[in-house]
Amino acid sequence: MRSDVLDRLERAFEGVVERTISGVFRLRVQPAEIGRRLERAMLDGRVTSVGAPLAPNLYEVHLHPEDAAEFADWEDALCREMESWLADLAYSRALSTIGPFRVRITEDAAVRRRAVRATARFDAGGEKAVFSGVRDGKRGPLLRLLPERAGVPDAALSDRGLTVGRATENDLVIAKPEVSRHHARLDLDQQIWHVVDLSSTNGTWLNDARIARAEIAAGDVLAFGCVRFRIMSG
Repeated sequence: MRSDVLDRLERAFEGVVERTISGVFRLRVQPAEIGRRLERAMLDGRVTSVGAPLAPNLYEVHLHPEDAAEFADWEDALCREMESWLADLAYSRALSTIGPFRVRITEDAAVRRRAVRATARFDAGGEKAVFSGVRDGKRGPLLRLLPERAGVPDAALSDRGLTVGRATENDLVIAKPEVSRHHARLDLDQQIWHVVDLSSTNGTWLNDARIARAEIAAGDVLAFGCVRFRIMSG
C-alpha cells in the first residue's frame, strides 16, 4: 500500500520535472522507489541516543551512470525536495538528527539500470540534535503564534514542536495559496525554539529576513510566505 509520504515525494518530483522541461521527460527511475530506499536507509541507520533515537543526516542515492546523467540538469532541485521529504519523514517517526538533512545523487556502475541504492551516514561535524518535544525532562518556553491576518488560526508552543503548511496533516494548517503544503517546522532544542524551512516555495521569514533555520523568541515576527505571525509569551 502506498503511503502519503511517498505520494508527496512523487508529486514533488513531478513538479520539478514539469517546471524544468515542460513534462517532456519521463522519469526512468521511479520516485517512489527512491523514497523507499531512502526510508530504509534512515531506519537501518538510526541509533539510540539520550532523549530520542537519532537518524542519519547525510544520504547518497546511488544510480547507474546512465540514469544519473538524466538527473544532471535538475539534480539540485530534486535533492532539495528529497531533503525536505526526509525531514518530514523523521518528524513523523519521532527521530532527531545531528544536523540538516543533505542528499546527493552518485553515479555507481555497480547499480543496474533503473535500480536504486541508498546509503546513509552521520555527519560527525554537524550541528547539535534537532528534535520536536521535551528534552531531558525539561520544557521549552511557552510561546504563542498570533496571526496578523483574519481567518488564519493561531498556535501554541509548549512541550512539543509542530509542522506548518497548507496540507491538512500539518499541526498548524494555513489554507492560503502562498503557503507550501509542507512549509516549515518548529522544533525545541535545548529549551530554545527554532524554525526550520522545509524548502518552501515562498520562504520562511523571521523579522523580514528569509531564513533556512533560526532561533525564535517572544517579540519576533515570523512569516510563512506572506502570512505573518507575531510571537508572544504564554
